[in-house]
Amino acid sequence: MKKKMMSLVLAAAMMAGMTVSAVPVFAEEAETPDNEITGDSSAEDAFVIWGWNDDIKKILDGPFKEAYPDDYKRIVFVNTGGSDYYQGKLDPMLDDTSNELYPDLMGLEVDYVQKYVNSDWVKSVADLGITEDDYKNMYKYDLDLGTDADGNVRALFWQATPGCYQVRADLAEKYLGTTDPAAIAEKFKDLDTILATAKEVNDASGGKCKLFSGYDELKRSLTNSRSQGFYDDNDVITLDDNITTYLETAKKLYDDDLTYNTDQWSADWYANMDGDGESSNAALAYMGCPWFTYWSLSDTWKENTILVPTQNKCYWGGTGLAATTECSDPDLAAKIMKYFTCDTDGMVAINALNSDYVNNTEAINNIIESGASADGNGFLYKDAGQNFMEFFLPLADGLDASMVKAEDQQILSLLDTQTKAYATGEKDLDTAISDLKASIHDTYSYLKTE
Repeated sequence: MKKKMMSLVLAAAMMAGMTVSAVPVFAEEAETPDNEITGDSSAEDAFVIWGWNDDIKKILDGPFKEAYPDDYKRIVFVNTGGSDYYQGKLDPMLDDTSNELYPDLMGLEVDYVQKYVNSDWVKSVADLGITEDDYKNMYKYDLDLGTDADGNVRALFWQATPGCYQVRADLAEKYLGTTDPAAIAEKFKDLDTILATAKEVNDASGGKCKLFSGYDELKRSLTNSRSQGFYDDNDVITLDDNITTYLETAKKLYDDDLTYNTDQWSADWYANMDGDGESSNAALAYMGCPWFTYWSLSDTWKENTILVPTQNKCYWGGTGLAATTECSDPDLAAKIMKYFTCDTDGMVAINALNSDYVNNTEAINNIIESGASADGNGFLYKDAGQNFMEFFLPLADGLDASMVKAEDQQILSLLDTQTKAYATGEKDLDTAISDLKASIHDTYSYLKTE
């Protein structure tokens, strides 16, 4: 495990600039930003928490402070300025336990949480006094993501993130002839239908509107609904059928000019959110999840968004918390983790703050019964009659993350490279698959190609 951990850390460092994150990085932001530190890290009772943006801090500054004002005074928050920089800054600090900024608690994204829970850097939640009864209302897939290979729960998530497609109502009416959620859902029911819908939108708009900005809108609906991981119990690289399906579907979209071939989070990708589909290019749909609606969509989508399920039940992202091995105050770590991820009232308060679809079924039911967060922060198209929280409820049930490995973030980045090479005709399918396996082995030498 230690050998694998070292390879993971080295691979993450080498590929930090290649990974796809939930935070866009443009040219003017290319330089690594300084950490933004709130609180007095030199204080004797300082409790240091690390994150890559202000999401954790907003909860600490809001409902947590109200619930635990004395504990709040001790908190030092380190914001690294973006998820692209997070692991590169965090990992050296985790090996420097005498540093006053050594984290007591840290945020972890779904994309790389398995790297940390399968390391010596974080505690088991049982060591903090957090029990199965405390997290009994969590979604199993989130719990699995925070569990190490030996079955020890080490990270707990406050967000559940079922995937969906988010459709612009005005463009749907113009180019699909309907704003009825059920009728639109039929247009996304399977990949063949999605390809036909993409052609329908392209033809109806003369190419000024595309169903998707880029073929990578399909990526997470396929890679996050796999039935097997990227390697087996013998460390032999395996590729789920969904990977081949993604490659083949991306090429069909590319060959038929059915997207604008943008990369997610790029300037062009963002620009296509706001086009009118006549004088300026526009994308009719984006793959999303609860946080995507209110965090990523532009104002053009306010009261103009219709939600439909993805063709495969999937998830995207989510933030959890883990306490470090040398955490200075395990009791406070447990208090914060339980408030963020276990306490029903705390999670209702988090939803009231930011509309998160929280990782607590009891809290979700309470939120729905109260009528809170029904409109997705004002993004839902009113005439569609959708309820934000109720829509995601069946999509969150039964999500599966059992296939996730610690190496997934880097491997999915390697997949991006080979997908583009195949879609654009630089390589044939067999070569792209062979090269993907070879690049996985080159990145993680302990993983075998056969």
